[in-house]
Amino acid sequence: MWKMQGKGGNLPVLVGILLFRLNKVYAQSLLPNYTDVQLGVVYDERWLTAAGFSVGDMETLVRDQIKQADMDILIHGGINLDWISVMDIEEDFGEDLGILISLVDCSKSHSLSRRMEEKPVLHVGITDIGCRRISRENGVLFPIIEGKQEVVQLLADLRYSNTLTWDSFILIHDDVIGGDLLNNVYDIISRDATISMYDVGNLSEMSDRDKEDALAGVFDNIPAHDLGNKFLIITKNSVVMDIMKKAEAYELINCKSQWVFVILDTNIDDFNMSPYMSQAQDGYNLGFVFNTSLTQANAVCPSGLECLLKSSIDYVAQSYEKALMDELKVFDEVTIEEWDIIKPSIEERIMMVLKDIKMTIEETGGRCNNCTSWLMEAVEIKESDRVNQLDVGSWASAYGLSMKDDLLPHVTGGFRGRTISVASLDYSPWMILERDASGNVLRYSGLVFSLLDEIAYKLNFSYVVEEPMDGKWGDRSNGVWNGMIKQVIDKKVFLAAAAFSVSRERAEVVNFTETIDMQPYTFMYRRPTELSRYLLFIDPFTPMVWLYIAAMTLLIGPIYWVVHRYSYYYRYHDMVTDHGLFKLQNCMWYCYGALLQQGGNILPMADSGRILIGFWWLFVMVTVTTYSGNLVAFLTFPQIEFPLGDLTRLLERGEEQGTTWGLLEDSVIENYFRTTEEPKFLQVGEKAMKHKEPGTDPNGELLQKIKFEDHVYIEWKSHLEMMMKEQYNITRQCDYALGKEEFFYERVALAFPQDSPWLKHFNEEIKKILQAGLTKKWKQDFWPSDDECSVTARGGTGTTAIVSVLDMQGSFFILFLGTTVALLILVVEALTRKNKFSRETPTQPFTP
Repeated sequence: MWKMQGKGGNLPVLVGILLFRLNKVYAQSLLPNYTDVQLGVVYDERWLTAAGFSVGDMETLVRDQIKQADMDILIHGGINLDWISVMDIEEDFGEDLGILISLVDCSKSHSLSRRMEEKPVLHVGITDIGCRRISRENGVLFPIIEGKQEVVQLLADLRYSNTLTWDSFILIHDDVIGGDLLNNVYDIISRDATISMYDVGNLSEMSDRDKEDALAGVFDNIPAHDLGNKFLIITKNSVVMDIMKKAEAYELINCKSQWVFVILDTNIDDFNMSPYMSQAQDGYNLGFVFNTSLTQANAVCPSGLECLLKSSIDYVAQSYEKALMDELKVFDEVTIEEWDIIKPSIEERIMMVLKDIKMTIEETGGRCNNCTSWLMEAVEIKESDRVNQLDVGSWASAYGLSMKDDLLPHVTGGFRGRTISVASLDYSPWMILERDASGNVLRYSGLVFSLLDEIAYKLNFSYVVEEPMDGKWGDRSNGVWNGMIKQVIDKKVFLAAAAFSVSRERAEVVNFTETIDMQPYTFMYRRPTELSRYLLFIDPFTPMVWLYIAAMTLLIGPIYWVVHRYSYYYRYHDMVTDHGLFKLQNCMWYCYGALLQQGGNILPMADSGRILIGFWWLFVMVTVTTYSGNLVAFLTFPQIEFPLGDLTRLLERGEEQGTTWGLLEDSVIENYFRTTEEPKFLQVGEKAMKHKEPGTDPNGELLQKIKFEDHVYIEWKSHLEMMMKEQYNITRQCDYALGKEEFFYERVALAFPQDSPWLKHFNEEIKKILQAGLTKKWKQDFWPSDDECSVTARGGTGTTAIVSVLDMQGSFFILFLGTTVALLILVVEALTRKNKFSRETPTQPFTP
């Protein structure tokens, strides 16, 4: 509760309330929308006294103005005036009010506005200069502006309307403001912000040399970056150009700084900002707020509390009269029953009255301070060589700001929908230019264009792509640059949207953005033909393992025979015989059969034999299990070993077998090989061929050369992986392999002209993109997915394969060998057994 104490309290009475009852009586037309409006005036006696009014003068003025409004404005009725004096503002204050006029300071005005927000009350506030306008739908506020103080309210409106939302100010002013005006300006802009003030003196009366010294003395001592790079210049029109030129000389006007010039001494007849606009360059953030007030001697320009109070009462009366008459027109067209349904509520009528008051003020400029007005213009760059003089808004004391656009449009709107040209070419997966059958580009994609699209969305621009005529990235030949780098140097394009390798030579002529990624080089060559796998069955073990297994297989039989034959268990039980496991060959076959997991069903009776044969079985299980597992792995995941792993081996192959290699013409890697101190790289660079971008045609010159002429292509790893993927998608064959060595890691970035003011903006957005991990997501989108070729591109273990007859030919060979040996032994057995049988058979005498 806003409680004010009476004379018996500790404080004098500061607030009073005047209540007037406006009774809308029936006229000749018997108005159906009979209305009873109660108007209250809340005043602060101290505040009135400071404004030059007494309470009695205020009461008289209000009474007289209401009577005048009754006679002149409220045509269709009259006003019955009831005087009620209330000393306290109670909790339920405003319940019966329809209109409230407040004559209090700024904080109390807003307190009343908040209290009236939930009630059907129209609040008209008259208060101090520099007060925030009432933003609620139920009220309007008029500040008292006298003399040259309008700039204070103007700056307050800019601050409070989210137009000039700086958290730090560098205020530079000349003698156009000073004393109380300067203090009031300071109070306004220092609210919720830090401020650094610099006085350049009476520049308009100085010589050119003195101006230079005065401005240099200020700009030499401004830590602009530390103070926020936000400049508010309050000055005379005649020195604006001097300040701008000096600030440009100190490089204080740039794409990171913001400059707002408030020019106080212009007027309706002299306010041309074109000379200052023409000085602007791409990336400048310049706004101009300038006076367009009337200066004629015979102009009638009322101001002050009396004018505002009278005009407020008249505004209310006029708007109520208009609202009632509009309702009567509707009533004449409907029945009584329909009117009861559609007639406006008290809240709706209040909103119509307030809307009409604001519209009247905007159309007429108000009755008080009506000679005062300001305009606002800003620099807008739609093309790099054309500056637009953008009308962004106006200001008047009665209604405050009327904004059409942003005061600093490029700060809030980036490029403002500007279309820029960028250089690029096809280089997947970084830049992908999808074309139709006629060669026309249908769509741009790839990591770089995804990055550019994201930045375009944030900075509000669109782009068109201009490919270099020579199709080159950019290299210096005989002192002259070509390709996209030349386009950037000549400013034929705004930037080069390509995955450039950052090199020292290029950095001398263009500026690069923040690093997007790091990319290594490697090389691509013809994939070797797959070796025969007919001996695959012996691959699971090394030759030494096979030797040990064979030796153990030969030795374990005799050892087992000795243990079994000479065991005392059999002698004790008289079980020794000349057959079964007591024969050496049977023991050897028994152990061999166990190796093949086909052991006999006869077990030794002695513990010594059982222990030996048990450990032999354990050995067999481990060996067979290991063999089986490795054999499955070798069958389904073939081991691939490629002959070229690094550049050293490449150089050896070049000398031994005539292998050749090449790289992309006019690329950074060419210069690296040319200038490096590493002998290996120098030798590679000296013998390297130069190629154009190979494209995707499998029958292209470079791809055919790699496949059939033992040629090697050196490029970025990501690009080579994309080339392999494209060729696999076309031919469904794995024709290419990659080297294992990765060398010359390069920083990847976009290229800008050296003096581009927008580079810092792009860098800020790129940092945010990298922090968000979007580049990793785009790599997943555009980098080639793994397939049967890519996973074995550098040798090693391949993907799962279907076992073919060729893979099993070794098994068939073993079967054939075993069958052949068995047949031969069968023949030998037949011959030897037949001869023995014929010798042992006795000759029988012939008996007739």
